[in-house]
Amino acid sequence: MPCLFRTHLLRRWLRAAATFCVAGLVGAGALAQTDAIGGPIRILVGFPAGGTIDVVTRQVAEEMSKALGVPMVVEVAAGAGGQLAAQQLKRAAPDGRTLMVAPDHTAVILPLTLANPGFDMATDFQPVGLVARYEGALAVSQASGIQDMAGLMARVRTDPPAGNVGVSAPGSKPQFLLSMLARQQGLALTAVPYRGSVPMVQDLAGGHLTAGITALGDFLEFHKAGKLKVIAVTGDQRVPQLPAVPTVTEAGHALKMHFWIGMFAPAAVPRPVVDRLNQALQKALGAPAVQERMAALVFEPSPSTPEQLKARMAAETREWAPVISASGWVRQ
Repeated sequence: MPCLFRTHLLRRWLRAAATFCVAGLVGAGALAQTDAIGGPIRILVGFPAGGTIDVVTRQVAEEMSKALGVPMVVEVAAGAGGQLAAQQLKRAAPDGRTLMVAPDHTAVILPLTLANPGFDMATDFQPVGLVARYEGALAVSQASGIQDMAGLMARVRTDPPAGNVGVSAPGSKPQFLLSMLARQQGLALTAVPYRGSVPMVQDLAGGHLTAGITALGDFLEFHKAGKLKVIAVTGDQRVPQLPAVPTVTEAGHALKMHFWIGMFAPAAVPRPVVDRLNQALQKALGAPAVQERMAALVFEPSPSTPEQLKARMAAETREWAPVISASGWVRQ
């Protein structure tokens, strides 16, 4: 009996040990799979091909592809200030194989200016991480002969049509910055919205507009070619590419504005997958090729955690909500 009892115990122990090992192996396999991402991965961009956001995203995608070991394809879904791309991301499978790179206009401003943008940033998506910051700028046509912001304000007072200022999109940060400037100066400054920066900058360079506001990178080559003149940047400090150009605040107007782009995934993507994507994104942003390309476009690589990007979005929502309200904007 003692021998039979010991044999019985031994068999029970072996069965338990085997069960534990199998469970452990299954659990380890599941854990390993949670941060594994099959390819290819597509990155949605809601703005035209060849624009600064598209160009930067393609460079980042190339480096992330190396880090993840899978192909990454940038897919342009341009239109409606990024709405179309966001709506596509909302419908995507939550497997980490569809992402979106979007600017603050899509992530912060659209939810404040549209009654129903077709997505909810808080419930439909989750941040992967910040990609880059970039500055805005105010520029004038070379034909205007205006040299600085004081000259622009003086021109508007004597020539009201000069107060029609081009902006890259209706209900955008540039439009609301312009409304704040108009209130400060007591001037009739009217936003002329375009479908993107490219046509607005072309009209400005062609002398069809007196002034315009958009991302500095969209003005830079035209400024260097003498086809328009950047008279102020909208951030906290001057930029190395144009050290002689003052900030709007230095020019006597207590206003500032900057832009950023971030990467987002569907809300239900497992957190280990998001962390893996964030690690690859941060590695990509440290690559010399990415940093050089961004510098040429006046972008600044800005790696962050998902939580930091979420906090930035919340802070900017608090900042811009009263500005938009004060402008008289009615949700469309």
